[in-house]
Amino acid sequence: MRILRDPALAGPCVLILGMFDGVHRGHQALLMRGAELAEAHELPLVVCTFEPHPLEVLMPDRAPKRLTTPAERAGLMASFGVDDLCVHAFTHELASQTPEAFARMLTEIYQPRYVVCGFNFTFGREGRGNGSLLCAYGAAHGFETCVIPAVEVDGETVSSTRARKALEAGDIRALSRMLGHAWTLTGLAEDAESVTGAVRVDGPAVKALPACGVYACYVSLRDGESFRAMVQVSRTTEEDSPKTVTAMLLDERVKLAGEMVRLTFMECLRPAKRFDSPEAYTAQLQQDAETAKAYFTRIK
Repeated sequence: MRILRDPALAGPCVLILGMFDGVHRGHQALLMRGAELAEAHELPLVVCTFEPHPLEVLMPDRAPKRLTTPAERAGLMASFGVDDLCVHAFTHELASQTPEAFARMLTEIYQPRYVVCGFNFTFGREGRGNGSLLCAYGAAHGFETCVIPAVEVDGETVSSTRARKALEAGDIRALSRMLGHAWTLTGLAEDAESVTGAVRVDGPAVKALPACGVYACYVSLRDGESFRAMVQVSRTTEEDSPKTVTAMLLDERVKLAGEMVRLTFMECLRPAKRFDSPEAYTAQLQQDAETAKAYFTRIK
């Protein structure tokens, strides 16, 4: 898959529109429909997305943390057969375009034969453009628009906002059901603790983190080797202080400090709690390790 920044001219294609944070089951419905059209009509499958997130430009104080980094988003899309991922810079100028001007820009750049978008996709000044406008514009300019309806999981519409709330509540099971894949965090492992071998994992600042608590995870190295682990997400003392992610392997003694590692979150073992003494904290961690081992035994 090619990644193109601000393309000036592409070519006839099946074009999918959206932000795709998380590449959740709703996004996957768009990608699968686009892939069907691309195969049926022998056209390349192209995704048009934007960076940064629109709210980071328009309302920075309300901008959400991401479920996925741009690189993670690209990797997930590639698995659905996307040929070109086109990333347009989201600016105030782009946001101020009329919906018609935005649709005209897409037509000139991509010459789409089919456009696929979600039921809640909006574009143009004040978000006035939507699927209905694209249907009408396409009928007059040579492309067909497919508006994909909402996808529900557990009786509710899947969205990046809902998935983010599940992550921030530590509900990894619900998050995985909505995403259709495991949520991961990739970062540099550092500051090995000599007794337990636990390491702090510093992930990208742009990503949302799970609720404070203890999780069963897999730790994967760049060579693909993977290990069972217990991961603690915690804060120092202040309620709004930055979260710290610490991973401890359950079995193998492998040097993780200095390595880029990927944590795959599988299950929340317990929420965060306070301890009356260092001894009580140590005893709880030992119990957490046993709980994590029991979890991995069950899912074999």
